[in-house]
Amino acid sequence: MYTTTDTVNRATQAPTKEAFVTIEGVSKVYPTPRGPYTVLKDVNLNINEGEFICVIGHSGCGKSTLLNMVSGFSSPTDGIVKVNGKQITKPGPDRMVVFQNYA
Repeated sequence: MYTTTDTVNRATQAPTKEAFVTIEGVSKVYPTPRGPYTVLKDVNLNINEGEFICVIGHSGCGKSTLLNMVSGFSSPTDGIVKVNGKQITKPGPDRMVVFQNYA
């Protein structure tokens, strides 16, 4: 029996476990005096448990914004961020952050 969080591998018809971190259609738009400023648009990413990834890009491209959404310090304008199948709405003890500056 499959649960709603399971997906099915069509080749084997076996359930596959949902990714540990799921980022679905995430966008972040900040209001500015000159109008809306889009930092992230329609980001989709799945990270499996135990997988190691690096997020790289130029200054201001949205790396920290994305990580702040995974940590729960920021919310997406659109889309969903889930960790271990649960939507992130606030910071929690199941996630930790190493800040770039003194905090």
